[in-house]
Amino acid sequence: MKTKDISLSVWRELTVKKEEFCKIVRLLVEFDEKTGRYLKYNDPETHFMRKAVSVADTSRIRIFLRDLGGYVYSVVAELRSLAGTTATAWIHEDGICKEREEAETNHPVHSIVCVTDLYLLARECFPEETGVSPVTLDLIVERES
Repeated sequence: MKTKDISLSVWRELTVKKEEFCKIVRLLVEFDEKTGRYLKYNDPETHFMRKAVSVADTSRIRIFLRDLGGYVYSVVAELRSLAGTTATAWIHEDGICKEREEAETNHPVHSIVCVTDLYLLARECFPEETGVSPVTLDLIVERES
């Protein structure tokens, strides 16, 4: 399925393969740390929130994805731990899927699980009906506009 076939503006909750999602986030976090890129973020603390998500027990995280088109996703992640609940949001550009569809070669990188693959596995949801924290719901609503 091509990305353009995915309906836009629908939130989906990833309930399977969350380990794969965390692996993607962990790789991006590690890259940002090696290059110092996170220091240039408008809110550098969001890097550490993503880092917490990347190493969390997947039974304690909820991941919501919304396709913005053009291989771009709005991500909202909620992490519940003994220390409390935190939520964070960011925009993810899926370069792996873009390469798959535009280059159409048999390069090994095309076999890597990407966010689009996970989005397609996620179930459509209405986050306000799923028992997320008020902070998480605020982030989702903010991303709607």
